[in-house]
Amino acid sequence: MYIPEEYIEDIRSRTDIVELVGEYVRLKRRGTNFIGLCPFHTEKTPSFNVNPSLGIFKCFGCGQGGNAFSFMMQIENLSYPESIRLLAERAGVTLPENEEDTQKFSEAESVYHALRFAGRFFYNELTANEQGRPALEYLYGRGFSDKTIKKYGVGYAPDEWDSLLKAAHQKHIAPETLEKAGLVIPRNESEGHYDRYRGRVTFPIFSHIGKVVGFGGRILKPSDNQAKYINSPETQVYHKSKVLYGLYHGKNAIRKKGEVILVEGYTDVLALHQAGIEHAVASSGTALTEDQVSLIKRYAQRVLVLYDADSAGAKAALRGIDLLLSNGVSVYGLGLPDGEDPDSYVREHGGPAFEDYAENNKMDFVSFLHAQAKDRGSLNTPEGEAQLTRKVIETIAKMPDPSMFDPFIRKASHVLDIPDIRLFEILDQVLRGKNARSKGRKKASRAKKSNSGSEQSYQAPPSTAAENFSRERPDTVYYSEADQEFEEANSTDQQMIFEEPLPQEKMLLRIMLDHGIPMVEYIMGNMALDEFTKGPLQNSISHILELYEKEQVTKQPFVDGSFGVRIQQLATEILMLRYEPSENWERRQNISIPRFNQDPHEAAYSAMKQLKRRRIEQALSNLKSRIFRAQRQNEDVKPLLEERMALLQLQKKIEDPDFLAWS
Repeated sequence: MYIPEEYIEDIRSRTDIVELVGEYVRLKRRGTNFIGLCPFHTEKTPSFNVNPSLGIFKCFGCGQGGNAFSFMMQIENLSYPESIRLLAERAGVTLPENEEDTQKFSEAESVYHALRFAGRFFYNELTANEQGRPALEYLYGRGFSDKTIKKYGVGYAPDEWDSLLKAAHQKHIAPETLEKAGLVIPRNESEGHYDRYRGRVTFPIFSHIGKVVGFGGRILKPSDNQAKYINSPETQVYHKSKVLYGLYHGKNAIRKKGEVILVEGYTDVLALHQAGIEHAVASSGTALTEDQVSLIKRYAQRVLVLYDADSAGAKAALRGIDLLLSNGVSVYGLGLPDGEDPDSYVREHGGPAFEDYAENNKMDFVSFLHAQAKDRGSLNTPEGEAQLTRKVIETIAKMPDPSMFDPFIRKASHVLDIPDIRLFEILDQVLRGKNARSKGRKKASRAKKSNSGSEQSYQAPPSTAAENFSRERPDTVYYSEADQEFEEANSTDQQMIFEEPLPQEKMLLRIMLDHGIPMVEYIMGNMALDEFTKGPLQNSISHILELYEKEQVTKQPFVDGSFGVRIQQLATEILMLRYEPSENWERRQNISIPRFNQDPHEAAYSAMKQLKRRRIEQALSNLKSRIFRAQRQNEDVKPLLEERMALLQLQKKIEDPDFLAWS
């Protein structure tokens, strides 16, 4: 399916890359750019840059770079067409579509379409159908306003076997697609399907980028043979271990607060958000997972674990502490009074009172573990006390930053009433055991590889973000032939290793991209293509010459990936940084140092002069080795000496002020 370029350009112009990237990375302004920790690799010092004026990003740690489309491709593991469609939805751009096009959607797009339809259907049944009145009254009784119901898309699934099936049929959505979306269930004893959600209040589950991926359903009339809550099954687009309910609506508040409140259920999140506490999320009936922790870390570094004092939630909270701490997230626990949950507490006391209660009663994880053990009666025996001590120290040992050991050991010493020197001894034992197990696993892994090496062919390592970005996708719908060539070419392009281009070369490329045809004529009128480093830079120059022939030299195809991932990464790098001639040039080489935007001709002149000097020096060094080898082998060195003389004359000629004149 072809999408005209004007639509893509419209999407690009409407997308604020800082706002887009900010949904995944906490950004801070630095000069004209924004910086943050790279989402594509682990780092402690920010090297990830976003330039709003150019609409590009670049990580100077792992090398990833590109524009809004390529960012979404990498962060969400999408194909190029999928990234266009997603950003079109986000920007409010309606792409050309008809019934024929709908059948060409990827399977995932069809599932998303069915889920969006179901969300609208359930909401309409709740708010505009008399059959949904009892459900609406139930929600009003829980204190939820019309505004909250609409904002979060709460709905009602009629207590019928096929109400959604019939409505979807009228919109030409196949039962098989509804089944793939987890909305209907195939009948066991006959053909056909029936609705999964019947007689239930429905809660759409949004991904962190605002797409409906599934539903939770609460039964309206209590029943002995039906669960109180049911959730969507795992589908192509819904993986409960990778989703946090409430994150999409709360991520701005989370980013601003720097904290996440982790609660148990849908209504807890809705009640807190409605009370103005919008940095609350729920893990939707699953123990906290690595993927969910990674989501949290994109927006905050502190988690307040909220649990019901009279439920199994406290156990779930304990399970999540180790995972959060091992990922470098600060953890606090908060228990509510007996008989209270977040929903009931804010309804009775209000949002400000809840925040005051949380501030005055939250506990660091050491105090939290101690309080839980005390509530369980575990501290009534010496064995229970020892078990808690061991648990606290093992939890501290999971923290990735050793500088945190000392303050938490002191805290544990105070809470457990054990001398800190004894706790440090236990910590040392735990850490030694941890290191020994790690070495054992590595040794076993090496032995396994050694044993299997002669029997098995080489297995590729786990794919990196760049490889995920460039790998071939069998289900991709290409929007043009160029897109297909782009993705296919990148699969081999990624595997090649090239010499790093020189700063002078990068500067010349930047000047041509910034200033277009006049500077292409000046620079390429004085430089040969083979004077540039082979690989992405030389290929970039070739593309510039092709665009020059068409009289349309622009940056866009370089940053949008039209010429491949390597060139895109190079372009984003040089456009993000302002490459300037080194001050050593003037001091050591007697070359003037114009500022980059002060005079592009002067900047290009200096860069070309330095580059040509560098190439001649490299050629002379290589020639010297060849002459030495020829003399040792008693070969004729006269041609080599003549070549050396020509290079020395050229070296002298370069110093002539008129050698690279532009006037």
